[in-house]
Amino acid sequence: MKHFRIPLLFMTLFLITVSAASARQQTQTLFRSDIRHGGFGQLTYALTQVNGETVYMSGTRGAWILNLTSDHALHIGLAGYRTRPDASAVNWPHDDIRKPDIRTNYGGFELEYVNSSYRLLHFGTQLLVGSGTVRYDDGDVDLEKTRDDYFVVQPGANVFLNVTSWFRISGGLYYRYASNVSLDGTSDSDLSGLTGIMGLRFGRF
Repeated sequence: MKHFRIPLLFMTLFLITVSAASARQQTQTLFRSDIRHGGFGQLTYALTQVNGETVYMSGTRGAWILNLTSDHALHIGLAGYRTRPDASAVNWPHDDIRKPDIRTNYGGFELEYVNSSYRLLHFGTQLLVGSGTVRYDDGDVDLEKTRDDYFVVQPGANVFLNVTSWFRISGGLYYRYASNVSLDGTSDSDLSGLTGIMGLRFGRF
């Protein structure tokens, strides 16, 4: 037994050291167990630029809320927007073809950061990455191609007002970057533009 005492002593000291180190260091994970979760749905109303014309736009959003701390929250969700009514093709290049109306809609994945959401007024930033569709809404347009799909990135910033514990109003300013648009009379720059947004947000925050 004497031959085992020294190795056993070293093994005991080693286990005590490892246990002490484990007590001091907590395993790091992406999502902690003390994160508060929630969610919301939002009705969105906006004014934006399409083909050089200011048009009205509506949309919906939905997101999963991760309250990382009392001051920092992350929202992960989806959003969709569409113009209504249709915009005119302001930059129409064909004098021999009647100028059509343009309709566009887009949507995709949204990531939003919100700071100090417990305050009456607070702010956040968001980013949408997705795709959209643009088309000429007149059936008698004599063109080979009257519809196209495009890629869209839309960063923005919001200010929020807490009306009740489950209802918030937001005002935001976004910029939409459209790319890969290939349609007569409509280009990337015609579908890109500044957007002013008001949102009605309902949920568990």
